[in-house]
Amino acid sequence: MSQLVNCKACGKEIAKGVKKCPHCGKDQRNFFGRHKILTAIIALVIIGGIAAAGGENEPKKVGENNTATTSTSNVENKKAETKIFKVGDVVQLNDFKITVNKVYTVKGDDFAKPKDGNEFVAIDCTVENISDKEQVVSSIVMFKVVDKDGRACEYSLTGQTAAKAGQMDGTVGAGRKMTGVYVVEVPKGTTGLELEFNSSLLTGGQVIVKLN
Repeated sequence: MSQLVNCKACGKEIAKGVKKCPHCGKDQRNFFGRHKILTAIIALVIIGGIAAAGGENEPKKVGENNTATTSTSNVENKKAETKIFKVGDVVQLNDFKITVNKVYTVKGDDFAKPKDGNEFVAIDCTVENISDKEQVVSSIVMFKVVDKDGRACEYSLTGQTAAKAGQMDGTVGAGRKMTGVYVVEVPKGTTGLELEFNSSLLTGGQVIVKLN
């Protein structure tokens, strides 16, 4: 004879292990049993948190590219306490070293040009894989440019074409580097732009570089 328990809703006796009460229809499973997908997501977040606690997920400056140039005056790193870096800094985060080499505007041509009143801003970057295994770099996932109010600037495939430079997408072998540009379209003269580089969605950590 099967063991009997009381229904969580109506209190009547039911067989232990049944999913629903035959009397009132109440689901007898716990939260994790009813939400398996959400449980899997929570597990991934916890695993990611554990990995982050054991690794270096805080960006740190490990060098400087003295040849770095920008179309505006050099930006002083006045917010070191908030880990905001400047063009030319070599910053280490988790499995990567990220360097913004230079920032410049792209004029475009008759076939690839910005909208009236806008301009293409190209961010020339180098990403170095310092881990012992191949890593994937994705401009859509890892890169974002925001203005002084934190609004995300629109990535421009047209501007990318006009820049005639490699994209920041693909695999990078252990100890190898990838250099290319990430292009956004913004109103002319926009200042206060910052590049946000996220090395991983799970382990966290972000590099912020002031562009102008």
